[in-house]
Amino acid sequence: MGAGGIGGIVAATLTEIGSAVTAVTTNTAIRTAVDTAGYRVTDQGEERAVRGWIASAPEGSYDLCILATQPPNVEDAALTALRHLADDARVVVLQNGLCEERVASIVGAERVIGAIVAWGASMPSPGRYERTAHGGFSLGLLSGELDDDVRRVAELFEAIGPVTLTRNLRGARWSKLALNCAVSALGTIAAVVP
Repeated sequence: MGAGGIGGIVAATLTEIGSAVTAVTTNTAIRTAVDTAGYRVTDQGEERAVRGWIASAPEGSYDLCILATQPPNVEDAALTALRHLADDARVVVLQNGLCEERVASIVGAERVIGAIVAWGASMPSPGRYERTAHGGFSLGLLSGELDDDVRRVAELFEAIGPVTLTRNLRGARWSKLALNCAVSALGTIAAVVP
C-alpha cells in the first residue's frame, strides 16, 4: 500500500526477485507511469526498469500487507487492506513516526510487524524512483517477541537491504525519531546560518 519513494523501491525490488506483488496507490499518475514503463529505479548511479503494475485498490486475499503510505494516510490504508487480509496475514508498517499502535487499533496488534527504515528514497517523477541513502531495516513486534513471520519478512526484505531483528521495537523507533529530529534541526540551522 503506497508507491512513493520507499514503497516504489520495495515493490520494484520484491517484484524483481520474483515475489507476487500487488502494489496499490490512489495516485493515477504513478499507476499510469508504472503500467506504461515499469518501475524506473536508480540505485548507486545505475538505472533499471522493473516490469510491474499498480492497482488502484487491492483485490482478493493477501497473506502480507506492506504499508508504505505517508503517516497521515496510514489508517485509511490499513482499513482498505483489512478487508483483503487472510486470517493469518501480517501487516508490515514502514512509516516514520509512531504508526504501529495506530495500525494495531485497526488490524489487531498480533498482526503488526514494525519495520524501521534506515535508508532513503525519493520519487523525482511518477514511476521514477531513486535510492538516496543505503541501509536496511530493523524489524520487531510490539510484544517484543520474535516469531517465524518476522523471520520470514526479514528474509524477504534482505533483497532490499540488511535486516536486524529487535525485541525492543518501541526503543528502536524512538531512537530513530530522536536521530531524525537532531538531523533535521541541524540541517535547518545549517541552511539558515551564512
